[in-house]
Amino acid sequence: MFLCSLLLLLLTGLSKAQSLSDFKTTNFISLTVPVNFIGTFKYLGTNNTVEHKNVTTVPHDASILGSFPNVVSSVTVYQVENNGGLTILGNNISARGTTYEVIYDFVQTQTLQLVNSDETRSVYFALIGISVRMVARIKSKSAGINLTSLSSVGIAASRKKICGTLEVRANGIGSQRINALIPVTSDLSPASIETALQSVATIKSHIYDSDTRITPQFLAFSASASGEIARFDYKTLCDKMYSYNFTDTTKNYPSVIPHAAPVMPSGGKK
Repeated sequence: MFLCSLLLLLLTGLSKAQSLSDFKTTNFISLTVPVNFIGTFKYLGTNNTVEHKNVTTVPHDASILGSFPNVVSSVTVYQVENNGGLTILGNNISARGTTYEVIYDFVQTQTLQLVNSDETRSVYFALIGISVRMVARIKSKSAGINLTSLSSVGIAASRKKICGTLEVRANGIGSQRINALIPVTSDLSPASIETALQSVATIKSHIYDSDTRITPQFLAFSASASGEIARFDYKTLCDKMYSYNFTDTTKNYPSVIPHAAPVMPSGGKK
């Protein structure tokens, strides 16, 4: 529903000369390493009114969580290249002899928009907030495995069709209790996946605790454009989102190179 609404909003801004067949958009893409956010965002105050405030001027406790109304569960699949670089995978089915990094993300966010000031008028939608995620590093020995399904991954691991590791990460959420709930890195067996899921659920239940500290992060983004989706400058995007300002949304947008597919930079692994 959220993505459908987002698409409808985007389509209303298209000129009459642009057809639906020219319009392209990506799913939300989780960053392998979230970026600390210190810019301006939409803050929901105690009187239930929304103001534009710099994140450094508001309390970093549970009171900030009302400013993150969007709860999203998503999966991002990267293929790990021989040089260590990461490429966004267009499909979710494994190929034989290939390594993947898969992010299963549970995020609570608000969406900030950046519009390119050049003639393409490309748009980025950035998710700012907190997340609990599982990250699987998968070496596939067989083709045809659905990497977005944890149950499929667990079954494939038990049948020796894949091998790899699984870890749990909390982004923008911190307390002694939550820190103690992060399990050690494990294998991809069904038992390990069940343990990781239980850890994620327990961490989520403590987000609103009085001793939990919230540090908003730039977690994910999508890109939209007419014609070809632009190749994005990953570093520039992160730099601009780091100090986002509502009063200058067009100039704060990174430059893009038209007519190329989105590609992640090398060295994205933590």
